[in-house]
Amino acid sequence: TGSGKSTTWRTLRSALTRLHKEHEEENRRERKDTLNPWAKVHDLPINPKAVSLGELYGEFDLNTNEWTDGILSTVMRQACADEKPDQKWILFDAPVDTLWIESMNSVMDDNKILTLINGERISMPEQVSLLFETQDLAVASPATVSRCGMVFLDSVDLGWRPYVTSWLEKRKDKESAEHLQKLFDKFVDKLLFFRRRSCTELVATSQLNSVISLCRLFDALATPENGVVADDPEAYARMIELWFLFSMIWSICASVDEASRKKMDNYVRELEGQFPSKDTVYEYYVDVKQKGWALWEQKLHAGWRYNPSLPFYKIIVPTVDTVRYDFLVHSLIVAQHPVLLVGPVGTGKTSVAQTVLGRLDSRMYNVLVVNMSAQTTSNNVQEIIESKVEKRTKGVFVPVGGKKMLTFLDDLNMPAKDTFGSQPPLELL
Repeated sequence: TGSGKSTTWRTLRSALTRLHKEHEEENRRERKDTLNPWAKVHDLPINPKAVSLGELYGEFDLNTNEWTDGILSTVMRQACADEKPDQKWILFDAPVDTLWIESMNSVMDDNKILTLINGERISMPEQVSLLFETQDLAVASPATVSRCGMVFLDSVDLGWRPYVTSWLEKRKDKESAEHLQKLFDKFVDKLLFFRRRSCTELVATSQLNSVISLCRLFDALATPENGVVADDPEAYARMIELWFLFSMIWSICASVDEASRKKMDNYVRELEGQFPSKDTVYEYYVDVKQKGWALWEQKLHAGWRYNPSLPFYKIIVPTVDTVRYDFLVHSLIVAQHPVLLVGPVGTGKTSVAQTVLGRLDSRMYNVLVVNMSAQTTSNNVQEIIESKVEKRTKGVFVPVGGKKMLTFLDDLNMPAKDTFGSQPPLELL
């Protein structure tokens, strides 16, 4: 993940389509009728692991013996029946395993024919191509591997710098780009190397994923309301540095476990000496008024009183952890970025999420809670989400009442794994 697979084929598709368009325009301008050597490209992405085999290829109803068409058979039939010279790419973006890929062997060899259970044979013409985008081939059979051309993309080759370069170019306040570039050069490579060599992560994250998290968090926090105002050059540079360091701590440095946080704290202090000596760097937030660091403890109200009308199980006593996670999750949600809370059982992940959801403006947001279990299927998840949205046009569904819909998925790790370890509801998401 994060090696640029999707970007590679999208770039090729856009380039071919653009060449086709430019040749058409040239013909029109010069009133020629030369043959266009380039073909327009249409992509048809499918995730085979998000559906069952019957839903993918089609199946007979055992009671009525009635045939129901599958997603792939429908897409394939439509693409192969279209006789235009446009290229059609059927893209399979999912883990490759023998459950679904073996049925594709006759399509990938010289026959180029998909044979369905009901006896129908769909022949694949020249202008239809199959693309497979997958993380690894650990459980693919030699029969599959020998039929495909392979292009291996390594995440190390791409790195995180192209993403940061394009992110800086897209920023509206161009004055900040120079400051940010220096900060990225100073910290990111060293921290990523230190994390990989000396720390343990709860959930392994790639380099690019960590840097994207840093950029998203910075976008959410470095706002004029939080003191980043271009009118005052000295304060502007200072606030950009503070919010960058804060975002870096809660992205690159935040995915490690408790023991590794102590190592990370020492290393960050070696690189940057401006943090107060008390506690770890994780205990500080940016004080906008003082333009410096302040302890999270200062945000706790000394005279906190519980609400007598609340039932006992709903009472949550604020601590440093609940305050800071509440702040981070709320900032990311308001900026419309998805958030994943990870941790052992009983550490308050659900209560943090519910507190944040309770603070949101009900006139702007619809909240949908999906509790997952070992019995949850991708169909269940799709039906629950579709029940809370209304259809606008073909294929476009929107939340009811013109609001934004926020879906809280509890126990995300619970859906049962299939034979090869993938979880269909998570593939759908």
